[in-house]
Amino acid sequence: METSETVARIQARARELASSGRFAGWRAIAFELQFDPGFFDAYGWLYCPSTKEELDGLCKDARQQRQIRSTGAPE
Repeated sequence: METSETVARIQARARELASSGRFAGWRAIAFELQFDPGFFDAYGWLYCPSTKEELDGLCKDARQQRQIRSTGAPE
């Protein structure tokens, strides 16, 4: 697999994890991803400030939606 494909796979996986509502922020996602093949190819992307901000925002939104669904509050 080429490096660009590997990075794209890690990016997609990071966004998927962030959108799951199971993670509080980018650090927990980075920890989870460190075990994926190709993690170090995407290291620069993952530790970029704009990526951290994006993943933290996705995590926050997903956790809020998860909380709304679990409390039964109308969306």
